[in-house]
Amino acid sequence: MMYWTIKFPENLFDLKILDLLMNTLYLVILSSLLLIIFGLVSNYGNRVNKNKTLNILSTLSISGYAIPGVILAVAFITFIAWFDNSVIKNLGFVSIKKVFIGSILGLVLVYFIRFYSLAYNGIKSGYEKINISVDESSYLLGYSKRKTFMNIHIPFLRNSLLFVGILVSLEIIRELPITLILRPFNFETFATTAYISASEDLLEAAAVPSLFLILIATFFIIVTSKYILRDNND
Repeated sequence: MMYWTIKFPENLFDLKILDLLMNTLYLVILSSLLLIIFGLVSNYGNRVNKNKTLNILSTLSISGYAIPGVILAVAFITFIAWFDNSVIKNLGFVSIKKVFIGSILGLVLVYFIRFYSLAYNGIKSGYEKINISVDESSYLLGYSKRKTFMNIHIPFLRNSLLFVGILVSLEIIRELPITLILRPFNFETFATTAYISASEDLLEAAAVPSLFLILIATFFIIVTSKYILRDNND
C-alpha cells in the first residue's frame, strides 16, 4: 500500500481525505459513545437489581454480534419498510423510511445492534473485578447509588471503558456491509472508498484509503496503550 501510494501520488491528492476522516470519526465517536453509555447503564442495572428479566433481556441483546452485518442491514430495512407500510401509514402518520433508511440514525442503530455485545461484555468483565462489598461499604459511608456509580465504579472501570472504546472503534472503522447498505447518499468513509476502488479493479487507488484505515487504527491503539501503561505505572 505504501508502494502504490508513493508510486501513484495523484490518488492521494484526488482523495477528499478531510471529508473521509470526518465521516469516519463521526460514526466512530457517535456509535462508541452510545454503546458505552448503554453498556454501562445495563451492567449497572444488572448489578444493582438482581432481576431475571433484565438478565434475559441483556442476553438477548448481545446476540447481534453473531449475525453477519449484511443480514442485519437487510433485516433492518425490511422491518422498517414493513412497519412503515403496515403501521405508520395506517395510522395516518408521515412515512419514517427516510428517517431510518439511508441516514446516520439508521446506520448507528444497526451498529448498536451489531456491536453491543462487545461493549456489554467488555464492561461486564470490568464490573466482575469490583467486589460487591465495595458497593456495600460505599452505602454504609453514606454514598447514594448515583455517587457510588460516579465516584467509585467509573474510576474502577476506566481501563475497561478504554478497551471497549478502542475495540468498538476498530470494528466500526472496518465495518463494510452495514455502511455500504445504510449510509446516506454521497456519505463515504475510508472503508467504503477502498471497497469501491477495489471493486472497479483500481487497486492502486484503493491503497490510499486502506492505508489511512491502518493509520487511524494504529493511532487509537498506541494512544490507548500508552494511557493504560502510564496508569498502571502510577
